[in-house]
Amino acid sequence: MALAIFNSFGRLFLMKLDNLPDDIETLKKLVLAKDHEIRALQDIVNLLQRKKYAPQSEIVSSNQLGLFNEIEENILEDDKAETEEETETITYERKKRGKRGRLPDSLPREEVIIDLSDEEKFCAHDGTPLQKIGEEISEQLEIIPAKVFIRKTIRPKYSCPCCEQGVKTAPVPKTLLPKSMASASLIAYIIVAKFMDALPLYRQEVIFARIGALLTRQSMARWLIKVSEKLIPLYNLLQERMLETNYIQMDETPVQVLREEGKKATTKSYMWVRHAPGLNPIVLYDYYPNRSGNVPLELLQGFEGHLQCDGYDGYAPACEHPKVTRLGCMDHSRRKFRDAFKTSGGKGTGKKALVYMKKLYKIEDQIRDFAPEKKRDVRQSKSKPILEEMKVWLEEVKNKTAPKSVAAKAVSYTLNEWNYLVGYLEDGHLNISNTWVENKIRPFAIGRKNWLFSTSAKGASASAMYYSLVETAKANGLNPFDYINEMLDKLPHAETVEDYEELLPFSKN
Repeated sequence: MALAIFNSFGRLFLMKLDNLPDDIETLKKLVLAKDHEIRALQDIVNLLQRKKYAPQSEIVSSNQLGLFNEIEENILEDDKAETEEETETITYERKKRGKRGRLPDSLPREEVIIDLSDEEKFCAHDGTPLQKIGEEISEQLEIIPAKVFIRKTIRPKYSCPCCEQGVKTAPVPKTLLPKSMASASLIAYIIVAKFMDALPLYRQEVIFARIGALLTRQSMARWLIKVSEKLIPLYNLLQERMLETNYIQMDETPVQVLREEGKKATTKSYMWVRHAPGLNPIVLYDYYPNRSGNVPLELLQGFEGHLQCDGYDGYAPACEHPKVTRLGCMDHSRRKFRDAFKTSGGKGTGKKALVYMKKLYKIEDQIRDFAPEKKRDVRQSKSKPILEEMKVWLEEVKNKTAPKSVAAKAVSYTLNEWNYLVGYLEDGHLNISNTWVENKIRPFAIGRKNWLFSTSAKGASASAMYYSLVETAKANGLNPFDYINEMLDKLPHAETVEDYEELLPFSKN
């Protein structure tokens, strides 16, 4: 990048004198254009350095937005009352020492009573028996390290001593993995450790060995793939429920698969994530070897409603359906203006856009618990005028910004996405941004940092299955281990659609 800046700067001065314009005004314009190009490239270099070395945060404090004397240019024209409402006061409260949070009431209690001896229950002054007037209670959190044990199933054999009619035993109970030593609870533990706590199988192998269970990572991997195949009917039910909703958020993130037919190990594959919010939220992960527009088409087949996504063109084919309405993500636009705010040439543009967006997000915070109809009314009366004013400003600043600068890219992205960004105003069920589904990508991204890649496409698909179950259980307020353990225990007995519906992570809500 530095070489590009040098080359751009150098091209201006390495031009032959014969090629330079004689007109002074034309020459000035040429120098000014090159200056803009150099500044834009320098801003990109500074931004890349900041992203690589500086702490990463999407928060731009109110103090930062007020560091510069640009109030007249960058703060919205509000009446006095509204200005006073927006004023932030930072106060500090001295922390009380020694106070700690209460231990959860849901945890079981084991009482230990430390009482006076019988001899001490008399007054030392006159010998009168002491009366109990209360108790001093303190609590400490105890923990028992994980233990493994073997469940031995014994089926007595019977035969008739008088004839040879064969041997009778009780039937073999249905199990998750017949002829395997893996129980439902063990598989549930491995699933939660890997797909919720981001512990790769090789680390689990060491942990199990430490508590006396010799389980190889190869065995655990085989079990997970076999069980994932048994979970396909359950996943299909979740997908049917999702496609019946009228609001889906969608995003994708890279994943590396080492052994995939027709692809090099270094090429990117993708984990696609869909999130259907609502009373019984559903989160589904799907592995695909590419990022083409055919993937959303396939995953959203039969869906009618609002699809919220970022500005990636791959979602366009799915949104061409007449009954699919595309929504944008204000967070993506805000991030681009935050980047502009951190550059020298785009600081003013970035700052003003962030002030607009801060007001929009403040309104969303205030109406978070409102009924959908009330949310829509407030957005129409308060958010819509802010957005209308913001668009006028964006149109004005578009032609005043260096074309290749970080600020210009932020302005261009926002204007191109504008109709999608303002769609949330029309329905109180909709969200201003796509952060819900982005938050569901985060657990996968954390796990990816630990295990780095999937060995095979089959393994990546199994991972998608387990992330779907864990995150959907979490979204419905269930303890993932308790849910998965009970579900896997009942899974061998499921035969009908009704049986599988009973295993859904919100069937008891």
